[in-house]
Amino acid sequence: MALVQEAWGLSQPTYDRSTLGCGIAHIGVGNFVRAHLAVFLDAALREQPGDWMMHGLGLREADLGLMAAMNGQDNLYSLTERAGAHDTFKVIGAIKDFTFAPADPESALQLLASDAIRIISLTVTEKGYTYDAAGDLDLADPLVQADLRENVPRTAIGWLFEVARERLLNRGQPVTLLSCDNVPGNGDTLRRLLLQFAELKDRAVAVWIRDNTSCPNSMVDRITPSVTLATRDFVRTTFGVEDACPVVSEAYLQWVVEDRFINGRPAWEAAAVPIRLGARAEAVRVQWAANVEPYEKLKMRLLNGSHSALAYTAYLMGFRVVDEAMGDPLVRGFVQRYMDEIIPTLPDVPGVDIPTYKATLIERFSNTAIRDQVQRLAEDGSKKAHNFIVPPLEEALAAGGSVQHIAFALAAWFRYLRGVDEQGQPIAIVDPLATELTERVRQSPHDPTPLLAVEPVFGPHLVANSRLVSTVKDCLDKIERWGVRQAMGRLVSP
Repeated sequence: MALVQEAWGLSQPTYDRSTLGCGIAHIGVGNFVRAHLAVFLDAALREQPGDWMMHGLGLREADLGLMAAMNGQDNLYSLTERAGAHDTFKVIGAIKDFTFAPADPESALQLLASDAIRIISLTVTEKGYTYDAAGDLDLADPLVQADLRENVPRTAIGWLFEVARERLLNRGQPVTLLSCDNVPGNGDTLRRLLLQFAELKDRAVAVWIRDNTSCPNSMVDRITPSVTLATRDFVRTTFGVEDACPVVSEAYLQWVVEDRFINGRPAWEAAAVPIRLGARAEAVRVQWAANVEPYEKLKMRLLNGSHSALAYTAYLMGFRVVDEAMGDPLVRGFVQRYMDEIIPTLPDVPGVDIPTYKATLIERFSNTAIRDQVQRLAEDGSKKAHNFIVPPLEEALAAGGSVQHIAFALAAWFRYLRGVDEQGQPIAIVDPLATELTERVRQSPHDPTPLLAVEPVFGPHLVANSRLVSTVKDCLDKIERWGVRQAMGRLVSP
């Protein structure tokens, strides 16, 4: 550890980590939270140290490797922010502890229920919230059913219920539940799902949750690719630092959040995160908003939705890295036109010029230093389509607007679900509905209707929209006849 401390002297935390306690427990420690929430927290602790460090809890077997790596270096890790030729190396110290909750559920529960923990934050991905097509608790989910029957939780909702019950029994302090996931109305959604679960399991706990928790809505944004062995090699060769768990992200950073914290919070308003966008230095602060929804729609529909549209078309064409796909004028043009179809569905966003935001997104997607993975963007397509593509699609259809590029993106996803790209290479379909989706494609490879009828993705009505069905079918037919490149070329340059 001494060697690590010496090598990392470039950017050591200025606060004394050994004397500060944890006021935040975070469920789902992955690359994103280490490049986002932990960075804002680190900046706040540098300005105003306090007992607000983070205790991370992993719920999945995949978390064990990261936990071991983090624990092995005192839970310090490096973050490299990349903007073209400019790299900024930082050491983030905001995470004090990291444990694997299923290995000792009782201890994990005692930690989460302790009065020292005043915020429980989450990054468990869209599927981690276990909700159905209507946005309600998915009672058909076997893990939800197991959590309703038993007291050793498996889901994030189950864990939060047990925390609330423990605090109720011990007259514990109120707690803020802070979602940092790409879920529409993420705080409101988390509260609704948790209350639905509690009403089924113990109504007294439901009453406690209503009176003693707050769930701020928030919008988070920073492109953070998966960490690979090449990431570790990059940090070693570029900075001379041996880091077992580095993170690489873009320099761009944004967090818009409601200031509704029921039991205190770190001094985020006093902190500014320094970033470098090319030759330009900036200081990013938390944006407090009374209403997060406009920012959320802007980001989810333009960034996340466009990411999905890019992912399926680019993957089928043989691209595996996002910036390489964006370097193809045809793909770039398609993404720009997809965004143009989405923009009429966006609300006014305070302080944001949407054409400038769109241009910034194209620049971010094209960042050659990030090397983001197309496959990462393609995973969990059913949840992403439901949250990022379907809402603007419904609004565009209702308004009689163009949906040609949205339909092409859906057709490319349906073609992708066959599990083989246009070069004959197999595709690993990673999706919570993979079995159902791929079976429907197998039975009807040329007809989009069975997939458009999957209610958890498209709801009950879109399959009855003849304009949508015929447009998606036409796109699918063209992809079949000519391949994605030629079909896209005729769409972008008819």
